[in-house]
Amino acid sequence: MKNRVMRSNIQESRGFTLVEIILATSIFTMFFLSISFFYKKALDVSQDTTAHIQSGYFLEEGIEAIKLMRDVSWTSNIATLSPGTTYYLYWDGSIWTATTTLQKLENTYTRSFVVENVSRDGNDNIVSSGGVNDPGTKKITLNISWMRHGNKGTANDSIQTYVTNLLSN
Repeated sequence: MKNRVMRSNIQESRGFTLVEIILATSIFTMFFLSISFFYKKALDVSQDTTAHIQSGYFLEEGIEAIKLMRDVSWTSNIATLSPGTTYYLYWDGSIWTATTTLQKLENTYTRSFVVENVSRDGNDNIVSSGGVNDPGTKKITLNISWMRHGNKGTANDSIQTYVTNLLSN
């Protein structure tokens, strides 16, 4: 009888040890999976942040490119652009130009801009409606878009500014 009780305790002990091993393995697996998901999410956020920062630099570069086009020749580079038309900036190696042909930056970003006429009231203030058209001032809306990391949709940034014919050229 004593032998039978001892065998029963040994078998229960072996079964209990197997359950402990499976439970411990499950806990460690869940722990490591949760840590790996956390780092994956942190990496995704980091890559999205990097893309957003880079888009800011491309927007800044775009505004500077439009100002350079203005400085070279308002008459041929800015005044001839049709209001409401989407344009892309093109660098030919020596000069910036506006084109209606899609241009990609680093095979990821699409930078475009739209020119709008500007109207002024009797006090020479810019107004959104009414007023008189000011041919020496244009409103520029520069947009940049890119596919978010992991194909999670498109992200967009934009900036607006006014350019004027400072050099009367």
